[in-house]
Amino acid sequence: MLRNQFKDDYSQFVRLSGKGRVVDDICYVGDYYVLPLDKAGKRKSNLANLGFAAALMLIQVAAGMVNQDSSRTFWIVYPYLFIFLPLAYLFVGVFSSWGDPVRMQKAQYETGLARMRRSSIGAMALSAFSAVLDAVYMLLHHGEIRMGRELLYLSCHILFLAAAFLYGAYYNKTYGGLRIEKSESKLE
Repeated sequence: MLRNQFKDDYSQFVRLSGKGRVVDDICYVGDYYVLPLDKAGKRKSNLANLGFAAALMLIQVAAGMVNQDSSRTFWIVYPYLFIFLPLAYLFVGVFSSWGDPVRMQKAQYETGLARMRRSSIGAMALSAFSAVLDAVYMLLHHGEIRMGRELLYLSCHILFLAAAFLYGAYYNKTYGGLRIEKSESKLE
């Protein structure tokens, strides 16, 4: 069963309007996540996030174009294909955070910035796993394969990991000063 994880961040008040009608007022009472950026800095960070996500996707697609001998082995192909899932999720987070304000509600933070961090970590883990599996494949089939293409495929994974680590450093530098503010209605 689906559960709304953000339902406790909202409060509903019933009041009587001036015309005698019952009106439901819904008010946000959760925490606010405040970025250490102004609006221009947020626009620049949105473009940088999109650029990093596009670069990671481009490296992953380029790895698929190598056509190495191990691409015909299921325990090499499936981890490669599964990397596209967190990459797609990374793009969802990038576009979700595009219109968010500098002072975000918890739902905006979780579906934007936190989603980008989690999905890039997942893509890095899967890429490292794929690189290890490809290295094992090269050791097992050393004399039977075209080693140049296998090394090119492995270097694509290493390039992917380097770009993802660079993105992680950028993310930590840009969003490291994130502040959490309590809502005024919780303070009372």
